[in-house]
Amino acid sequence: MAKTWIPREEFVETLPRALHGCGVLLLDPEGRLLLLHDAYNEGRASHGWPQRWWAPGGLLEDGEAPAQAARREVLEETGLKLDGPLCPVGVDFLPPAEGWPPVSTYFFSSGPLTWEQADSVTLSEAHDEHRFLQLADWEDEVSATMHARLTALVTAFATERQVVLHCGRPM
Repeated sequence: MAKTWIPREEFVETLPRALHGCGVLLLDPEGRLLLLHDAYNEGRASHGWPQRWWAPGGLLEDGEAPAQAARREVLEETGLKLDGPLCPVGVDFLPPAEGWPPVSTYFFSSGPLTWEQADSVTLSEAHDEHRFLQLADWEDEVSATMHARLTALVTAFATERQVVLHCGRPM
């Protein structure tokens, strides 16, 4: 049976759409993890956007590489400019849910911040609070899935390995 070929542009239109994001694990000199809290906004709330604690990061912009987006997001959300190398820590895949396409989030670490950097975090208007806490202390502040994700990522970084996650759980 002969295969019928379609133009590449038509074939690409048949492929699933997906989003790509980035997150950065920022630790202070004591090894406490920085998370940012989403600011309350009536417009945001009326459209079902939750308030949550999350590592600095966000979605990649068109044409942007994950590490490039990670540096941009950290600067936008915390005012910190990461000049040194970013170490890949892991990837978390989330299947389509709640009207969102699948999302693959690439996580990095820049290594421990200096005290000067940790003390100079300046939040964007998208966030209303930040905290540096030990991983165990985040358990009561975040969902079980988020805590599992953070635990897997921090463990991967500490052991100098990378981890592939599905919905926050190692595959």
